[in-house]
Amino acid sequence: GADVAMGECVCRRGERLTPGIIGLLAAAGFGEIPVYRNPSVAIVATGDEVVAVGRPLPDGKLYASNMATLNAWCRRYGMDTTLRIVSDEREALRRCLEETVASGNAVLTSGGAWTGERDLVARVLDELGWKKHFHRIRIGPGKAVGFGILREKPVFILPGGPPSNLTAFLQIALPGLLKLGGHDVPGLPEITVEIDEEIRAGEKEWTQFIFGCLRHGEGHALFSPLRLKSRLQSMARATGVIRVPEGVSVLPRGTIVRAQMLT
Repeated sequence: GADVAMGECVCRRGERLTPGIIGLLAAAGFGEIPVYRNPSVAIVATGDEVVAVGRPLPDGKLYASNMATLNAWCRRYGMDTTLRIVSDEREALRRCLEETVASGNAVLTSGGAWTGERDLVARVLDELGWKKHFHRIRIGPGKAVGFGILREKPVFILPGGPPSNLTAFLQIALPGLLKLGGHDVPGLPEITVEIDEEIRAGEKEWTQFIFGCLRHGEGHALFSPLRLKSRLQSMARATGVIRVPEGVSVLPRGTIVRAQMLT
């Protein structure tokens, strides 16, 4: 009784099974316990211009880097993934969505999320009879994000621009997928940080997300916004994200905020 007293709880629903917890459960005599499965996720990149990574790149085309990034994030959390690229053609997109929603637990689409002539994802989902919960919200980047249910499976619509794509995934899709996988507190882990230089968000109409680097400070950890000319490189080098709330355009140096950790 020195390790665990009679009637003491050793593991609660929603708790992540670390090696230590598994050892504790084994010491209590549990050979099997019910668990949530990590969801299987279909990642669908849309666009006539998109080419799978590793293949020759014709003129006027670009590699499916968003799909590779999303795949890496899902794999990081132990999710099984399938990858598809589909053209901006209504019937091809319809077939792809019907197939992927039938085979997995959730679907992520990348691109075609806005309201342009070739942005077909939401329109095709409407035709398929999905239950749309929202499409377009007040965040930047990533405002074209959408979410709904098709054939009792969650479908997340992500915009195609890389900063919008990643922000929409981290703030909307990832918490949803983690909740589906049984996480009690879904989403990225957070710490308290001090901003080490003034941040001007520029827009007051929606919540802004700023990528930056975290480093040790004397009190709180410090957050430095990344100001590289390349937004792709800024996202690749970032170790944290902070929010600038709706209605706020400037965060002065020294402001204490919460930061999401990316590493």
